Amino acid sequence: MRIGYILGQFPKLSETFILNEISELIRRGHDVYIFSLFNSKEDIVQPEVEEYSLLERTYYPPSYHKLCIELARFDRLLFYRNRRKINKFYCIAVARHFSKIAEKLGLDVLHAHFANEPTFTAMLMSRLIGLSFTFTAHAFDIFIDPDVKALEERMENASAVIAISEYNKKYLQSIYNNKKIFVVRACPNLEKLNKIKRVPEQFKILTVGRLVEKKGIKYGILAMKEVVKEFPEVQYIIVGSGPQSAELKKLTKSLGLENNVRFLGAVNERTLMAEFSKAAVFILPCVKAKNGDMDGIPVSLMEAMYLQIPVVSTNISGIPELIENGKEGFLVEPENVEQLVNAIKILLQDEDMRTKMGRRGRKKIEEKFNIHKEVEKLEKVWKEIKVKL
Repeated sequence: MRIGYILGQFPKLSETFILNEISELIRRGHDVYIFSLFNSKEDIVQPEVEEYSLLERTYYPPSYHKLCIELARFDRLLFYRNRRKINKFYCIAVARHFSKIAEKLGLDVLHAHFANEPTFTAMLMSRLIGLSFTFTAHAFDIFIDPDVKALEERMENASAVIAISEYNKKYLQSIYNNKKIFVVRACPNLEKLNKIKRVPEQFKILTVGRLVEKKGIKYGILAMKEVVKEFPEVQYIIVGSGPQSAELKKLTKSLGLENNVRFLGAVNERTLMAEFSKAAVFILPCVKAKNGDMDGIPVSLMEAMYLQIPVVSTNISGIPELIENGKEGFLVEPENVEQLVNAIKILLQDEDMRTKMGRRGRKKIEEKFNIHKEVEKLEKVWKEIKVKL
């Protein structure tokens, strides 16, 4: 198949799950072309971008997109009050440009990731060139101040809607209930993880994620204040960048944890894999942010589990679909530092438990969060669409 992917920004380090999906499709013999609404400004990119020559398959809007940027600079208040209208104006212009390219490529289907601007653009392209479109809804795009009418329209016009968890599927069905919502999970790249040689260090705790409220990293740092009293050798490594960076570093300093908590920022793949290789415990104490945003099922948790690292997270959103409390790791209540501390202490002092949980975690990923099996589901959805056409 010839598939057009409509994305907000490509390449993007925090959206490796999309890259994993695209890479798997290419390995399975499909032609994938990427339409990115905005140019990437990131310095670090994943190796697969070069391995599959993805930038040569990526199209960006022409220079007229500066109109929206200049408008925002001219009157920020106007921009934020009318953000959705301006975004629509931008997407309409981009869709017209991309549609001409898509027609020449002879695509079979359009697929967007995130239910906001990328999906709106895909819907417009679908109308302009008479091509079916599908989209994957994730988290912030449906949980933060959702434009319900717009989401209903996009779900109604899409040939299929993809949810990344059963939790999200039920949420989407509450907005627009139909039979064309399918669960296809975002998954890690297993081949890449297989290259990691695990040499765990007993007191090494790892978190990988953007430094944003919904990741709950604040509570991980607060938990360390208590953990180090019993385990002073603990090293808590935080990988990722984001708007909460300064705030979290300030918290770390105020708690006197500079010798126990390290922020690595955004790192390349080699550094990330090295940190995974040494971690004894992986934590991601996710919360529901004040604006309603929350994680779907973080892929970093899946990566840790596949590497047989016991995990600690929270019982919100789709995370309980990944982790059964007491089996592959522990689930605690969001924002509950005491529960988080207890779970971490149990794992640090019980090597046998860490080993058993790690093995069960890997089995869970192999059976239910396997990129090969999930992409097969996506292929099946698209093949059924082609039959209907």
